[in-house]
Amino acid sequence: MSIIAVLMMVHLLIGAPLFLILGLGSLAMVVGVGVYSIDIIGQVPFTAIDNWALLAMPLFILTGDIISSGRVARALTDLGEALLGWMYGGLGMSTIGGCFFFAGTSGSNSADTAAIGKIMIPSLVEKGYEKPYAAALAAAGGCLGIIVPPSLIFIIYGVVTSTSVGDLFLAGIFPGILMAVCLCVANYVTCRYTRWGANGRTQFSGRRLAKSAWAARYGLLAPAIILSGIYSGVFTPTESAAVAVAYCLVVELFITRAVRWHDVPKLLFRSGIITGLIGPIIAFSILFGEVMSVLRVPDAIAEFMISADMGFVGTMLSIMLLLLVFGCFMETMASIIILMPILLPIAHSLGVDMVHFGVFVVCALTIGYITPPIGINLFAASAVSGVPYLKIGGRIWLLCLALVIAVTFIAFVPGLSLWFR
Repeated sequence: MSIIAVLMMVHLLIGAPLFLILGLGSLAMVVGVGVYSIDIIGQVPFTAIDNWALLAMPLFILTGDIISSGRVARALTDLGEALLGWMYGGLGMSTIGGCFFFAGTSGSNSADTAAIGKIMIPSLVEKGYEKPYAAALAAAGGCLGIIVPPSLIFIIYGVVTSTSVGDLFLAGIFPGILMAVCLCVANYVTCRYTRWGANGRTQFSGRRLAKSAWAARYGLLAPAIILSGIYSGVFTPTESAAVAVAYCLVVELFITRAVRWHDVPKLLFRSGIITGLIGPIIAFSILFGEVMSVLRVPDAIAEFMISADMGFVGTMLSIMLLLLVFGCFMETMASIIILMPILLPIAHSLGVDMVHFGVFVVCALTIGYITPPIGINLFAASAVSGVPYLKIGGRIWLLCLALVIAVTFIAFVPGLSLWFR
C-alpha cells in the first residue's frame, strides 16, 4: 500500500493525468490486495458517472462559456467597478466584485477566472498594477465561482453526502460575501504597500451605480430565477443547470445579441472538451474511494482523529489543514469524493451540521484552485494574461492568506452558513 501511495504521489508531481493516476492506483490496490474482482475497474466508474445529478456539470460549464462570450460578464464587471472603484485599490476590488457577481451565473471557478480576467487584467495593467498580480487577483476572485450559488461543487457534495443541494446553495451566500470582503482587504493592503491603487480610482456616483445595476440586470436575475425555482419546487437543483443554460442563451442570443447562432456549436464543443477532462476524474475518484473504503483506510484515519481527543477547535483546525493540503494536490471534486468517507464520521462525532460542514469543506478546498502544483485558476489566469504560471503563484500568497482567514471564520461561526434556518 505504501509503495502504491508513493508511486501515485510521484506521478502526480511529474504531471501525469489525475484520472490515470487514480485509475492505475486503484487497479494496483485491487490486484495487490485481492479484495475485489478486477471487474470493479469497469463497473464502478461507469456506475459513478451514470448519475442524474452529474448532468449539471456540463450544463454549468456551458453556462459559463455562454456568459463569458457575451456582454453579461462585461456588465457585471462594470457593476463591480461602480460599487467599489472609488476606494483605494478600487480597480483591484472591482475585479473581485466582478468575479462575485459573475459567480451567480456560472457556477464554475475557471469560467469566472477566464471571463473576468480577460476583461480586467488589461485595465489593471493600464492603471499601473503589476501584471502577475493582476492575474493573481482574477485567479483568487475565481474561487468565488463555486461558493456563490449556483455551484457545481455543492451539487457534488450534496450527491456524495445526501445533503440538500438547495440548502447548500443558500448556505453559500454569506460565506461567499465574506471571502470576497477578505480578498478586497488583502488587495487594499497590497495596494497601500505598493502604491498600485493610486491610479484608476473613480468618484462614487449613485447614478452610475444605478445605471450599472440596470445594465447588469440580466446577470443579477439569473441566480434569483435559479434559487426561486428550486425552492418553489418548479425544478430540481440539477434541472436548474438546464434552466441557466436556456436563460443565458436567450439573453445573449436575442437580447444582447452578443452571441450568434453560428457561435453555439463552438461553445458546445469547448464545453464538451472541459467536461471530457473532468468526467474521468470524477469516475476514477469514486473508484479510488471505493477501494480505500474496502481497505478500511477512511475508518482508520477517522478513528485516529477521534481518539486523538483534540477537542472541537483542534479537530476542526486539523480537518482544515488536511483540506488545504489535499487542495494543493487534487482536484476539488476528487477530494470531496475521496475525503468525505473519512471526514463525515468525524463531523458527526463533533455534532457539526452537514450543511455547515459542506460549506466549510468546499470553501477550504477552493483555496487549492490558487495553490501550486494543481492550481487550476492559476493556469486559467496564465492562459488569458500570458503571464507564466509560477509568476502568478508568487503574487498569490497574501490573497491565499485572506481566504484562509475567511475559511477559519466559516468553520467556527455556523450562523454564516445556517442563517436561513
